Amino acid sequence: MKKSVGDKGAAQAATDFFAKHLPECAVFLLDERGRIAARHGGLPEQTATEPSPDLRRQLINATLTAAPRSFREGDRHYFALSADGLTVVCAVADQSLFFDRLFALTATLWVSESRREYLEKKLTIQKNQYERQISVVEGKRQEILEEAQRSYHLIQRQQEDYSQRLQAEIEERTRELRDSKQAAEAANVAKSQFLAAMSHEIRTPMNGIIGFTDMLLAGDLDEEQRDSAMTIKRSGEALLSIINDILDFSKVEAGKMTLECIDFDPEITAHDICDLIRPRVSDKPIEVLCRIDDRLPANVQGDPGRFRQVLVNLMGNAAKFTDRGEIELAVAVADESEATITLRCAVRDTGIGLAPTTFATIFEEFTQADATISRKYGGSGLGLAISKRIARLMGGELWVESAIGHGATFYFTCVMRKSPPSRRPSLGHADLRGKRALLVDDNRISIEITEAALAQGGMTTFAVQDSRLAVAELRKSATEGKPYDLAILDILMPELDGFDLARAIRALPGVAGQIPLLAYTVASEKIAARCQEAGFNAFLNKPSQRRILLRALARLVNRKAASADKANEQALVTQYSVREELKQSVRILLAEDNPINQKLAMAMLGKAGYKVTLAENGRQAVETYRQTPQNFDIILMDVQMPEMDGLEATRQIRAEGFAKVPVVAMTANSMAGDREECLTAGMNDYISKPIKREAVFQALDRWLYVVEGTRAA
Repeated sequence: MKKSVGDKGAAQAATDFFAKHLPECAVFLLDERGRIAARHGGLPEQTATEPSPDLRRQLINATLTAAPRSFREGDRHYFALSADGLTVVCAVADQSLFFDRLFALTATLWVSESRREYLEKKLTIQKNQYERQISVVEGKRQEILEEAQRSYHLIQRQQEDYSQRLQAEIEERTRELRDSKQAAEAANVAKSQFLAAMSHEIRTPMNGIIGFTDMLLAGDLDEEQRDSAMTIKRSGEALLSIINDILDFSKVEAGKMTLECIDFDPEITAHDICDLIRPRVSDKPIEVLCRIDDRLPANVQGDPGRFRQVLVNLMGNAAKFTDRGEIELAVAVADESEATITLRCAVRDTGIGLAPTTFATIFEEFTQADATISRKYGGSGLGLAISKRIARLMGGELWVESAIGHGATFYFTCVMRKSPPSRRPSLGHADLRGKRALLVDDNRISIEITEAALAQGGMTTFAVQDSRLAVAELRKSATEGKPYDLAILDILMPELDGFDLARAIRALPGVAGQIPLLAYTVASEKIAARCQEAGFNAFLNKPSQRRILLRALARLVNRKAASADKANEQALVTQYSVREELKQSVRILLAEDNPINQKLAMAMLGKAGYKVTLAENGRQAVETYRQTPQNFDIILMDVQMPEMDGLEATRQIRAEGFAKVPVVAMTANSMAGDREECLTAGMNDYISKPIKREAVFQALDRWLYVVEGTRAA
């Protein structure tokens, strides 16, 4: 609020206010030029206290506020302040702190009183305005209420008419929807039956194509024949992959994809996948690595098929888009509670990489990061989309981290149930505890993984990344009287490869030259003869399961202890020779009615060293097993057979008390519920046709694995 000094009424009112509260003082109010606009004489003796013109000019020019300031002119004392545009001067007889405070309080009271009056006037004006507005609004409200009432009655009549028409239309649409639903259900059943039939009809010939191509490739072929056979196999596998993706996608879209919950070992599954992928990169300078968390339990409960499907897809993509370097599969424990355990799987490669802008689109159906990718590398664009759906069904997620030219890492998490408490079979061997191993490998990550595996066997390791330093290290340890018990050499190393290094070690005198040597490499070609010629005692492919690696090392240590002189004369130890003695005692009952599949399975299993008995239908399989159950360790059971199918045959075998023998289903059906139906019938596992050697042998390993010489129940 501002008061004009020219307003005589305001000036006089201010003067009177101060005179009322300070009657013993003379009060003067100055205008903006320093003239006295109003005054109050105070006591008679103070009539001569009027400030001089010089003092008034000084007061006007001074920067005054609502806080009073004291001034002196001759023997007279003044207090002055400025508030609300007015300059107030008060003459006092004596200057004192008490009067200073009294004057300040009076000034504060004057300002507050002035503002109160101003606000009261303003509020009165606003109140009058609001009352006028309320009156207008009330009138409009009454008009609106009347109009709304009229509209309500009109709408009510319209609604009643519309409700009657709508009810009639709903009844008509309901009849149409009921008819459409019945037609859609019939079409869906027909579609499912068609897909199941087509799946079976397509997979049966594909079984022969891919299976016998594998048989051809295992034989002696010239370069042109091998190239033609590989083309057939790659084309067949590509077609099969598309068929699988389309069937899985149809399950996802229909909401028919379900998860089972059975015990399985994620470590064995991870190594199986690496074994499956390794042949795909055999013609590339790529090292396949498998890293297993020490905290990973022996068994978890979940869907091993879907878990495996996601990892196979991610590893397959890594193999497809990587030309050199590494592909690493890591399985670790991310989190756990009393009932569940969350697994975090990572598939890392050193391939072409992905741009961050494509991270979202690559998980969409029929989409790839680049339109040219499908032409160069192939693929339906369904694998990652299905894998992401599966990951979410398993309570986890699937995502990627990557950059162009720097490879990619796909992360897959899933929640599994904890299996009943059980102890993982001990990986250690008494023969290996306290033994020292020299590890020579140019790949630092491979060294870390191998060191962790050897540590579980109770061994200590010294690693050398430069192969040229290995010979000097062996000489040094022998000279110090602490020779190594064995050496593990990578084959594919720069400067000095594993073969030349082995020859150099064998040329060393004394114990250093007699050390057992293990060739541990990603090379998949037939190099066993070269390894033996170079002086190696054993040969294993990377990555090998920890139990197989430690078992092979234990055999090398035992050989050395038996006779170091005769070690080189004994056969080369390989992962196949470790299992060969087990295979010779395995007896398989094969139930299969298709002649092509019979011939393929008999040839495949017989060539692998297994003893196979054939049953041409389910009834014959039941009779054969019933007569001599002690002669069979496992049953491979086709599902669709004449006279008695595989499901009924399995039910009868289980009903007769044969609960321990593993029964593995082999079927071309892969629709929703097929696997569950097999497991419900009493089968233990499921192999989808067309049957691949890798899938069959992995199933046999799962159910016939021998721990320390005792077959698992």
